[in-house]
Amino acid sequence: MPAEEKTNQVAPAPEVAPVTPAPTAPVAAAASEPTPAKEETPKRELKIPTDPNTFLITAAPKTREHPFHGQGLETGFEVNGKSGHEVVVTRGETYKFIVDTGVKHDFYLTTNAAGWGAGTYTDGVEGQFIYQGEVTFTPSNKTPDLLYYQCRNHKYMGGKIYVLDKGEDLAKVKAAVAGSDAAEATSRRRAAVVSESGVKQKLSYAQMVLGSGSAKRVQASGNTNAIAMLNDARSQIDAANASLDGGDLQTAMDQVNEGLRLLTAASREITSESEMAGVNYQARYDELAGSLKTYEGSYKRNIDRAAKMGEPVKSKLDEAEYKRLVDQGHALADKNDYAQAAKSLEKAQNMITAVLTDMLHAQTVTYDKKFETPKEEYEYELARLENYEELVPLAIEQKQPSQRALELIDSFVQKAAKIKSEGRDVAAKGDYKMAIMALQAATSNLQRALRMAGVN
Repeated sequence: MPAEEKTNQVAPAPEVAPVTPAPTAPVAAAASEPTPAKEETPKRELKIPTDPNTFLITAAPKTREHPFHGQGLETGFEVNGKSGHEVVVTRGETYKFIVDTGVKHDFYLTTNAAGWGAGTYTDGVEGQFIYQGEVTFTPSNKTPDLLYYQCRNHKYMGGKIYVLDKGEDLAKVKAAVAGSDAAEATSRRRAAVVSESGVKQKLSYAQMVLGSGSAKRVQASGNTNAIAMLNDARSQIDAANASLDGGDLQTAMDQVNEGLRLLTAASREITSESEMAGVNYQARYDELAGSLKTYEGSYKRNIDRAAKMGEPVKSKLDEAEYKRLVDQGHALADKNDYAQAAKSLEKAQNMITAVLTDMLHAQTVTYDKKFETPKEEYEYELARLENYEELVPLAIEQKQPSQRALELIDSFVQKAAKIKSEGRDVAAKGDYKMAIMALQAATSNLQRALRMAGVN
């Protein structure tokens, strides 16, 4: 690498001895004491690597030099003690990142400027998604000119990684990257907002809501306004599919968003009606009876999975009380008292879904050779993720979150779907270790969605 290029890399910082605060002089008595000055915490002493291909990654409050100062967290990553410093690497060489960022900040490489678990870059990368340890990176001819080092759990903590060919001038690469950004800024911004994968994910979410108990309850409610909104929602979602097939992504996204808005409005319409006792209780009873079968199956799968893994089940269903409520509901329905029958089944549903939620939150992977192969561990994480996917529409139905909360839930669900897809792609290449990490990140986003819905 030419000498002038080397100057662009992170140079070892000189060692600075810790500063000992000077003793404070006594303050003379006054009518009112001044507010004491805030004590500054001495900056952590860092052991900066001397190898030019090794970088120490730590976390500290961002300085104005950080490229994302004022965005995301106030905390950012430092490279060899420099806030958000850019990293320059050469294709074909191997680099080491010594990570010590704190338990909340998992380090990884990404094509996404914000990070937050999206856009994971895996080619030539070993050991990422850690907060303490070593990550190695060997860029190849397939590696793009610009990557980012970021945090899986928070946005805008890291900075840029420029990838050069041997002997290539850094300034020229920066100019090429900047020129490409300027030329494609509008189209890339549009693509970021409306991409084919984004539309497909939103449509998948809409279909999930259409198939939920909430939509079925609207259909059975007898409320003409709610049913009309539900039908309009279906029409909007059908139209969105047609627009997607025709390549009109913006229209498709607008249509599916309108469909989701109508679904929410329809659900709220019958909620108001139920408060005025205008519910079709027989339909509600039938819906609950059907959904309980689904939850019972999910509960059994989780119990069986825990037994297979040798894990203790910390949250179990009170099966006697659950059966009593279900039997009571059926007996009341036999007497045509559907209002009380529905209430009994609702109590049973609350019991089993609360246990299911606790079971899923308690599930953790233990690395004590319970998994015979990485593939088996991957399949475990995939099943766990899919259990969380089942809970999201349930949470929406039960908790009736606000429109703003629904938008945030939707964003977490879409992000989880994207990361899940990336994980499956990586698994298809046989890299189960990275695929497992991706699925865990996707699960984390679904947990956020559930918390946003009010499920803790």
